[in-house]
Amino acid sequence: MFARAPIKWVFAAAFVASICIGVYYLDLLRASVTRNPIPRSSQSIKRGRVLFHQYCEACHGAGGIGDGPAAAFLPKRPKDLTRIAPPPYFPDGVVAYRIANGKGPMPAWKTVLSADDIWDLINFIRSLHRQE
Repeated sequence: MFARAPIKWVFAAAFVASICIGVYYLDLLRASVTRNPIPRSSQSIKRGRVLFHQYCEACHGAGGIGDGPAAAFLPKRPKDLTRIAPPPYFPDGVVAYRIANGKGPMPAWKTVLSADDIWDLINFIRSLHRQE
């Protein structure tokens, strides 16, 4: 009888933890199915290039490979944006989520950039894609 009570509490705790984790990652899950509403046009890529130069180039470098002048001062080298897998492997919505919310040393840009700015940035970043 005493062995059953702790097992119930373990299952209850695991269930609550699962719910909390799901709620915590709900935005990221939603982002994984969000498509870029801005067509990948030369105008969008041009707007994204300007934004990239202004906000991203210091860390990610002019070519997006993570070799910007500020990268040397970061605890971890910035991602090589030319190697981000294309959708559906790495959806645009997840890239937008990372730009908006940041991660690790990368700052969150959602208070600085509009949603359209972020999508233009993604169109520019996707234009940097390098084939292996």
